[in-house]
Amino acid sequence: MNSSSVTLLASGNSLGAYIPAMHLHMYLQSRSVGTDVQVLENLYHEEVRHKIRSTKKAFHADFSVARMGHKLAKPVDSSLDEETVRRMLEGWRQAGISRFAVFTGFWLPILERYKEAAGIPLDIRLIRLDAIDTPSYKVHKPLYLGYDNVWFYDPSKLSPGSYLASDEEEPLPYAQRTGRVLIHGGGWGIGTYAGTISELQKLGHSLDVIVYDPSEVQEDDGVTRFFGTEASWDPWSKDAQGCHTFPPMVRYVREDGVLREFPLGSYSAYTDLMRNCAAIISKPGGATLNDSLAFGIPFVMLEPFGDHELHNSAYWESRGFGIRFAEWKARDFSKPKLQEICRCLLEQRSKINHYGRNIYAAENSSYV
Repeated sequence: MNSSSVTLLASGNSLGAYIPAMHLHMYLQSRSVGTDVQVLENLYHEEVRHKIRSTKKAFHADFSVARMGHKLAKPVDSSLDEETVRRMLEGWRQAGISRFAVFTGFWLPILERYKEAAGIPLDIRLIRLDAIDTPSYKVHKPLYLGYDNVWFYDPSKLSPGSYLASDEEEPLPYAQRTGRVLIHGGGWGIGTYAGTISELQKLGHSLDVIVYDPSEVQEDDGVTRFFGTEASWDPWSKDAQGCHTFPPMVRYVREDGVLREFPLGSYSAYTDLMRNCAAIISKPGGATLNDSLAFGIPFVMLEPFGDHELHNSAYWESRGFGIRFAEWKARDFSKPKLQEICRCLLEQRSKINHYGRNIYAAENSSYV
């Protein structure tokens, strides 16, 4: 690492604050811009990390519990191991780390400490992938106002100005896609997504379902496919080389009651599913908005999780990039409507660049 590198501050508490960071990491690495991914949970006391899995399970089991947890969000200071934080800050200072892209507001108190200790000018950009404050920023509003906030979905602007992905590959033309519909509940598998599966199956839709737990996998019918994240993986874990990775994805097949797992290999196998799908059905999280724009996927939006997702849904629908599930159902699950939405997305996508190209890669003289 050196002063021209970019430190990406992510969180495993939400894949919405992890996957976009990993996309930017991969993109910049491919363009010879040095990066380092730091995941907030690695600064937690070990017992706090252990509790996250049980919290996820509770939120997945009951959407009302998840909504209550969202309302009770608070700063994470008491979860932090002070000695681990101190070592990290001292390592940054000694290495002269000065450039940061931040994907959750919970990092702000730590950055405040680094600003005092660094002794050099800092370039800190808060990557805002929702239309209004998420809980992690809401609890730190007095702090974030003093930073460079990069709003991807600023309601005061007509359309998004950039997107994040691991590369700059163009979206597939709609007619060339497989026509399958991707359904998921975000990184924690929450929301009302499970209730849409049987309804769409009865109508003959080909579905790719991302399950939270293998117990959700149905008997193979030759049409619906089930996928998920390898059970042992956590976002704060590192591989044998000491690096953070995308979630290792698997395909599940249940035949005669026996469940089998087939690793997908590279995460690009999952992004290929997205590139090929006719629509994505999920709650309107910011990372899924980004997937919708980056890959040109019509977004059929389920019940939102919190005020920020309610605003995300309104923003996406008003720009012609998505439709609420209830509205799509009222239109008899219209395929022409999905095609119309895709045209809007592809038109917008053609006008904009990858955020990494706009900012970081453009500042690297090798790519100017």
